[in-house]
Amino acid sequence: MNPKNIKNTPAKPAPVKKPIILASIALIIILGIAVYANSLNGKFVYDDHILVKDNALIREWPISLKLFTTGFGISGYMKSSFYRPLQMITYAMNYHSWKLSVIGYHLTSILLHILVALCIYWLIDILFNDKTLSFLTAIFFVVHPLHTGVVNYISSRADPMYLFFMLISLIFYIKSSRANNAIHYIIMASSYLLALLSKENSLILPALILLYHYTFKEKIRLKEFLSISGITFIYILLRVTVLKYLMTGSISNSTLLQRIPGFFAAITDYIKLPFLPIGLHMEYGAPIFSFIDPKVICGIAILITLIFLAVKTVKTNRLTSFSILWFLVTLIPVSNLYPINAYMAENWLYLPSIGFFLILSRFLIEAYRKERYRILTITLAVLLLAFYSYLTIIQNDTWREPVPFYERILKYAPGSPKVYNNLASIYDEAGRKEEAIAMYKKAIEINPNYAEAYSNLANRYNEAGRKEEAIAMYKKAIEINPNYAPAYSNLANRYNETGRKEEAIAMYEKSIEINPNFAPAYINLGVAYHGIGREEEATAMYKKAIEINPNYAEAYNNLGNAYFGMGKVGEAIAMYKRALEINPAHTNARLNLGVINSKSK
Repeated sequence: MNPKNIKNTPAKPAPVKKPIILASIALIIILGIAVYANSLNGKFVYDDHILVKDNALIREWPISLKLFTTGFGISGYMKSSFYRPLQMITYAMNYHSWKLSVIGYHLTSILLHILVALCIYWLIDILFNDKTLSFLTAIFFVVHPLHTGVVNYISSRADPMYLFFMLISLIFYIKSSRANNAIHYIIMASSYLLALLSKENSLILPALILLYHYTFKEKIRLKEFLSISGITFIYILLRVTVLKYLMTGSISNSTLLQRIPGFFAAITDYIKLPFLPIGLHMEYGAPIFSFIDPKVICGIAILITLIFLAVKTVKTNRLTSFSILWFLVTLIPVSNLYPINAYMAENWLYLPSIGFFLILSRFLIEAYRKERYRILTITLAVLLLAFYSYLTIIQNDTWREPVPFYERILKYAPGSPKVYNNLASIYDEAGRKEEAIAMYKKAIEINPNYAEAYSNLANRYNEAGRKEEAIAMYKKAIEINPNYAPAYSNLANRYNETGRKEEAIAMYEKSIEINPNFAPAYINLGVAYHGIGREEEATAMYKKAIEINPNYAEAYNNLGNAYFGMGKVGEAIAMYKRALEINPAHTNARLNLGVINSKSK
């Protein structure tokens, strides 16, 4: 036997008894629940408000078909080029069961994370026929603090969802390739489709399949591979044709040449974070790096070394080669070479980190096999698991309350306008108005082209009675982003208050033109129509708002007003009652219903 090939054909381990397998699976589940139990009461943060808390579409039951035809997270406040209907369906299911109680949303994310870990256990066992290796890889994955952002951040649910379905597809691709089984083939294809409906990053699957064939020297079966390739092609074709209206385009102030150094800088951090997950936070931004930046130079050296090792070991140590290439290939979709919203992010390591945990687990196993290192290896493994679990529990706490969450991020990213804007919104909700204004101004100081911050600052000025300043801020937001629907609607409100009815109507109509799903604009336009005696049009606007959001209490109240003004008392009473069913604390609906009842006595 050629000595160079010894590691390529390891002796088969002794069969593992079923109780041990079940115990391993149980331990993965128990540890996953244990380390994330303190995350269950974490509040909504960042985009959770847009995607869940304020999203009218997820409140419809049965599930709205609009979830399959609109962009990811359309809630009347934003447009999105992402198409993730399956993620939105899970939010709708959570809302139906839990309303806005965060426990249900977090519990779903925790269970999905555990399912991913179990799939990793299954996949590694299929690839390397080593359940100890599978168990260690899965257990490190499930407890590692690097993934706290994915699990705690409800808006990141797409990551465990797509990874779960993609790993299932990869597992059954391998099974179907090794044994021509129709059931395996169906599961492979359907799981890939579900992965694509969860997140676009699933498109990396064909590359991972080619990686599998490259490192394991397995012959490609055309039936399975062409099926995966065909689904990929059809999905891309649909996105650029039927779903082309979702393609809003990528906004970037940098060129490809400017972004390339950032990828190398990210490589440096991506190698460090799995080893030492300290100082984890959400916001890394999109700074421009120089090619002579030490972090960039280090990243280039690391990348060259990893590629060299992966190619060199493909025949002598396929596990090392596979792990390194898995890590590098799965970084491609988040490399920022095609512009995205940051040069790096911790949650982007959710898929690539499997390669790191695989190598770490093999290192521990190899060390354990040397008798003189056995006790040391067991101690090291236990200490690592305890260390990672402890950091995960501590990191979960940073997600529990929005104000400390954002204030902590500012320690690491003091130049993030988005964090200042979000923190200002939290201050505003808590009644800390002056602090909110200061935070909005800070966001604008950092990024003078931040339309949302101008609009939010205008809202605060309006509440403070500074009407002219508010109008100036709304106009500035529109100047920066002519497609920012809320600014038009809010500016129209100011015009309406000052008697500039026609100008107000024009602004409301522009807001609706930009975003036909912006229910508040329909309500406000209805009020404006009512103010100039256009009752039928006002009624139509209220009905349209209800069509968009069937749980919009204000729309029912206003429609009740319209019916009452038209002498349709019965219909008005029904509308007021419906408003109170949705929101028992709706004061105006209760007062209006009381007025009708008193007059009918």
